Amino acid sequence: MTGKIPLALSIRCWWLSLLIIAALSPSSASAQVRPVDVLITVVKDRVVALPGGGSPVEESLGVNETIVATAAHGPAGFAQTNRRLLGFSSSLHRWTEVQLGVEEHVEQHRIFPRVLLVQTNQQVYGFQESRGHWFSEALGPNETVKQLQGRGHVAIAITPERALAFSAFTGGFFSIRFSPNEQVQSIDQANDVTLVRTTVRQLAFRSQIGLWTEMR
Repeated sequence: MTGKIPLALSIRCWWLSLLIIAALSPSSASAQVRPVDVLITVVKDRVVALPGGGSPVEESLGVNETIVATAAHGPAGFAQTNRRLLGFSSSLHRWTEVQLGVEEHVEQHRIFPRVLLVQTNQQVYGFQESRGHWFSEALGPNETVKQLQGRGHVAIAITPERALAFSAFTGGFFSIRFSPNEQVQSIDQANDVTLVRTTVRQLAFRSQIGLWTEMR
C-alpha cells in the first residue's frame, strides 16, 4: 500500500521551502539602495546623462555653447562648457547648473561618486550628488589650490593659506586657516573622515558634523 503524506505536513514543507528561498535570495530593499552608475555623452547640441535606471536626461546647450569636458564616477556626472558647470544627480535624476564668470576659467576638477570638486581661477565649486546642489567658495587674489582630494562623502582643497572641506551631507565649504610657516605633510581619508597632518598639528573633518577638529 502506498503511503500518503498528511496534508498539514505537506503545507508545512511548502512554507519551509518558501522561507529557505527567501532567506537565500537578495532582498528587494537591498536592491533598491544599490548605487546606480551613470554615463555622460554628447549628442549634437545637448549633453545626455545615461543612468543605469530610468530614461536618459538631456540638457540643451545654448547658442555657441560648447562642451569642454565630461566625466562620471558612480552615480555622479559632470559636464563643463565654455559658459557653465553641470552636475548630474542619479538620485534626483536631474542636471543642475552653475554659471561661470566672464573671466573665469576651470583649472582642474575631481569627480567622486557622491561629490564633485571644480577649481577655477576665482573659486572652488562643490556639488552634492544626493541633493543635486552646487556650492562655491571664493579664492583670495593670489590664492592657489595645490591639491584636490576626496573619498566617500568628503572632498578637500588645499591652498597655502587654508584647507577647504566639502561634505556630501552638510551645506557649503568649511575652511580652516594655516598658521604662518605651517606646511601640510600628509592627508589620510576614509569614507566619512579626512585627516590632514601638518608640521604643527592634525586637523580632522567629519562628513556629518561640518567642523574641523584640531589635535596637537
